[in-house]
Amino acid sequence: MHRRIWIWGLGCLALFAARVTAAELDAPTTAFLKQHCVRCHNDKKTEGELRLDQLGDDLADGRTFEQWQAVVARLRAGDMPPKDQPKPPAADVATVLRRVSSRLDAAALARRAEGRTTLRRLNRTEYENTVRDLFAVEVAVKELLPEDTIAFGFDNVGSALSVSPVLIEQYLEAADAVITAALAPLAKGASTQETHLLKDTIPEYFKGCHFIGDETYLFRSDANPTHLSKWRAKEPGLYRFKVHTRAHQSTVPLTLAVLAGNFNGAAGSARRVGYYDVLPGKPEPIEIVIRLATRETFKVEPTALPKIYLKTEAFDEYPGPMVVVGAIDIEGPLPEVWPTESYLRVMGEADPKKGTLEDAKTILGKLLPKAFRRPTTEEDLQPYLKLVSDSLENKKPFDESLRVGLKAILCSPRFLYLKEPAGALDDFALASRLSYFLWSSMPDRQLFQAAFKGELKQPAVLRAQTERMLQDPKAQRFVENFTGQWLGLRDIDFTTPDPQLYPEFDDSLKWSMVRETQLFFEELLKNDLSTHNFVDSDFTIVNDRLAKHYGIPNITGITHRKVQLLPEYHRGGVLAHGSVLKVTANGTTTSPVLRGVWVLDRIMGAAAKPPPASVPAIEPDIRGAVTIRDQLAKHRQIESCAACHADIDPPGFALESYDVIGGYREKYRAVGTREKVRVPDSNILKYLARPNYGWGPTVEAGDQLKDGRKFADLAEFKKLLLTDADQVPRCVAQKLMVYATGSPIQYGDTAEIEKIVSQIKNKNYGLRSTVHAVVASPLFQSK
Repeated sequence: MHRRIWIWGLGCLALFAARVTAAELDAPTTAFLKQHCVRCHNDKKTEGELRLDQLGDDLADGRTFEQWQAVVARLRAGDMPPKDQPKPPAADVATVLRRVSSRLDAAALARRAEGRTTLRRLNRTEYENTVRDLFAVEVAVKELLPEDTIAFGFDNVGSALSVSPVLIEQYLEAADAVITAALAPLAKGASTQETHLLKDTIPEYFKGCHFIGDETYLFRSDANPTHLSKWRAKEPGLYRFKVHTRAHQSTVPLTLAVLAGNFNGAAGSARRVGYYDVLPGKPEPIEIVIRLATRETFKVEPTALPKIYLKTEAFDEYPGPMVVVGAIDIEGPLPEVWPTESYLRVMGEADPKKGTLEDAKTILGKLLPKAFRRPTTEEDLQPYLKLVSDSLENKKPFDESLRVGLKAILCSPRFLYLKEPAGALDDFALASRLSYFLWSSMPDRQLFQAAFKGELKQPAVLRAQTERMLQDPKAQRFVENFTGQWLGLRDIDFTTPDPQLYPEFDDSLKWSMVRETQLFFEELLKNDLSTHNFVDSDFTIVNDRLAKHYGIPNITGITHRKVQLLPEYHRGGVLAHGSVLKVTANGTTTSPVLRGVWVLDRIMGAAAKPPPASVPAIEPDIRGAVTIRDQLAKHRQIESCAACHADIDPPGFALESYDVIGGYREKYRAVGTREKVRVPDSNILKYLARPNYGWGPTVEAGDQLKDGRKFADLAEFKKLLLTDADQVPRCVAQKLMVYATGSPIQYGDTAEIEKIVSQIKNKNYGLRSTVHAVVASPLFQSK
């Protein structure tokens, strides 16, 4: 009771302070704006689309608050007034900043009393992980739910996660799929053993292979119809495949991709199982266990082999590498233990047809606190138990009746939403916030027990739990989800590189790029390495496919490993990762604008504003006749564009020495140019498909920062970027806080972010230390 009165009084005090400050600010602030700002930001010009002649005074209004924030940010940065306009006295600027900032602080404090985080539901990734952990079942329900809206760079921000009647229907469908998968019987058929030859399944029209005896020699890796079309799983279950294979005419391992699916033309489905090394010498079996659905089959596909044209009669003289596939042994469905863990979590010991209401009470009573992520009462249980009771009274079977109650739980707001009371989080809300931060899922038994004992809010206990969770395999979800959104890795398939300009790009290279960035993040997190490494590092993590792409010698095998970098590799930090360079380009050209915006937002923590609607986008000339630098120079002559491009273009030009798939370049690739690409001398030269592209103009990667400092390339830009030691760690802390709390960084949060930066400074800005500092922050531990 006292706490509620204190919070209410604090809110009233903040609102009172805001009103008093507004009266004091009115005259001097209005005069300042009229004299220095309104002449550009009015109904006639509206520079930056910010109307200061109509700027409101009610900071309780979100739009007005954001506009005043923008005014303060531009004044502090010295961006306004523009360089060609008279500057106001520094003392006047300081006075206005002090007055407006005081008012914004007061308004932010008022908001804080209500909580900075909006009521947040589980996004579809969190939903899938939660039902997987709740029922110990492997089921893909994410695709049954609509994509979540991205806000402030992430898909778990509460204000963007709306609910509609259609979504509830989809949740019911997803719940049905979960329960069905959990209760699914195991394969009843006896396990069988079969042997198949790849040569027997490849159609005659395919010219990418050659047959000798029972072996299939695969010498190109694009568009291979190399699935076992004559074998399909008769029933769902686990199947073991042994692929007898070897590398031919190669002294280093070659790579074999393994996929599973139905592969029925356009309607088919395929999922990557993994990539495997194929060794030179005698045939060695690659053993893989895969869970298949009925009618699914198995596919092998070599990767990164040269794109060649080889006639049958020329096979004997062809000296290039090949993957040889012999017999494929299949065993399955493999025996599994019944009842499964997932079945027991749903049905318990009850008979599915003769169970009683008391059985349902036991089952739902155990499930409810786990599903709702906090202790529950008999009263909480009754609505769900009544649904089961009503169904049983209507003579429905027990398993069908129980399903009704389970579906209601999985569609309950208490399951779908994270319950976070205003003010400091209680132990159970804190447990959920921590688990959804690091695992994208519900708390486990240990975390729940710490909350139940009331110990989780103790700093030592919270830190120990955080450390334990980071060491758990489920922390891989944090790595993938956070990097996938912060660095944009989820967009890796958003564009497809033009095969005429970038014929070397393939699926294995794409996968290798993404794994490099994920493993790089893991390395920093595991060893608490400095977040400065995101900008510049003396190592990276590559496999043979990616090393070849980067020009790093003496790396063999599909397994990624840590390698030391030399200057001539032109790598170091995520800015030079192929994954980042691909997602910041389209399939044909690069744009310093797109990449500059990305660097400002994701690395420097200074998101660029969207361009005015009246200004057309710049389209790079794919013929290579006009450079993007020339086009941007003309674009910056537009007055409303110049100020923003002074921030955007330099980091974008710093990355201009990298093409759309992250390859280092000194000249642009272009179609129909004068200077054609020279193919390196090779004993397989006459078999290679000739490139269709040539070389365009020379790349110019240098530029000048807004403060006048110049750089010639990415290496020099990175040094300039790190002169402000706090900038990148601050950005990383902000991004982690948004992801961890599901709320954007607001005006009143700045001081807490600076505290985090100050704390991790003594730890060399370590990434693991940053995660711990975020968890220990009042922003994380309160609504």
